[in-house]
Amino acid sequence: MAQNSLCGKLSTEMELKISGDKYFEHFISPQATAKSCPKAINKVDLVEGQWGKQGCVILWHSLVDGKIATSKVCMTVIDHKNKRAEYNVIGGSILEGFESYKFILDNVTPKDNGCFVRWSLEFEKKNDNTPEPTVMINLLNYMSSCIEAYLS
Repeated sequence: MAQNSLCGKLSTEMELKISGDKYFEHFISPQATAKSCPKAINKVDLVEGQWGKQGCVILWHSLVDGKIATSKVCMTVIDHKNKRAEYNVIGGSILEGFESYKFILDNVTPKDNGCFVRWSLEFEKKNDNTPEPTVMINLLNYMSSCIEAYLS
């Protein structure tokens, strides 16, 4: 990603009352995530590869700001040992206004009777008029809360 004023990174951190292993395994399974978050995820479709395997391409239909938004995503990194995953957005309506977009689950750490989770979004806007994608951070927080409730 180019380094300029159009490039950015947003992060969110949450403490959840479920195990980090359960959270990670659940989140890298798009069908499970959709099942646990029906108000946020309308549906997921496998476009290419195998569900939950590195390199698979998934089309997510999510509720964002009251509208269905699509994101065609390639799961480029799935690191079970370090509980890290990367999702490159390669198409869909959430790319409107952006040259590139990447979701990164970059930290799932055990903590007391649960885990600590950190998500990052790396993006490059097409122009200065494109707002920062804070709505996607809110969606990740909501989805994490749904997964916590579903697995509790």
